[in-house]
Amino acid sequence: MIKFIIITRHKPGTTRERFFYEWAFIHVSLMVHTASSMRRFKRYVQHFVNPDIANQFRVLPRPPMDWENYAEHWLERFEAYGPAPDYAELMRPHSFSDSAMEIAYLEGQMLYQRDDFRSGGVKLIHRLVRRHDLSSAEFQRHWRDAHVPAVVEALRDKGLRKYELNLPHEIDLAALKASRKGTLFDQADVASADGFEEMWFDSLDDALRVGSDQALRQTFRASLETFVDVERSYSLLANERVVIDFVTPGEMTPQPAVLDESSLEAKLFSTGRPYHEPRPKE
Repeated sequence: MIKFIIITRHKPGTTRERFFYEWAFIHVSLMVHTASSMRRFKRYVQHFVNPDIANQFRVLPRPPMDWENYAEHWLERFEAYGPAPDYAELMRPHSFSDSAMEIAYLEGQMLYQRDDFRSGGVKLIHRLVRRHDLSSAEFQRHWRDAHVPAVVEALRDKGLRKYELNLPHEIDLAALKASRKGTLFDQADVASADGFEEMWFDSLDDALRVGSDQALRQTFRASLETFVDVERSYSLLANERVVIDFVTPGEMTPQPAVLDESSLEAKLFSTGRPYHEPRPKE
């Protein structure tokens, strides 16, 4: 699976509270009532981020752009995210986020998971940029072979529920940027990170302890500095909400009604589009 990631914040003139409301309810309602999005997104996860948490609770700095959300869309293949007219028609008028955003295409690898793990809840996400003196292969080797074992050992008994390593999916960056011209993603920073590490915790206190506990902070920071450009990386403290999941055993959500042609939702979707006034033929 490929994770299509969007990281952004509320647009100028609005508030974080309004942004979270529209994202959590209006945007989700549009998505689950749009057949094309439900066919191609196999899992959709929202992360509500608090950028105001002080650096004393972080191992990596706060995001310089004060990002407030981290949206995760799972796709079976990269080509699956080609433009969908019905999705674009519904989503374009619903502009609730800033035009500034980051986009990434990632492939995740679960490297630690507790037996009682369930998705959702508090997470610590680190956006990582490799040190300039390391190749991508060296960066990934340091990360997987040294950093992950050290992190899991340090946090296993301190509330860590799961650790996932995410590396960039190879894409034609020039073609991707060209395809985004004139879209909601036109001004997005695309694929500038070298990876993301995700850690699920039992509580916010457990996640904050990574930065506030001096022993944990020193262990984590010393490990990161061997392969990461700390000043160009940042952390996100978030609450995870799984909206749809058609792939995870034991956590799969029901199929949306819009995919059932006999359902009321499907009928409303097919008869309610396009929602324009009647116009004579030219």
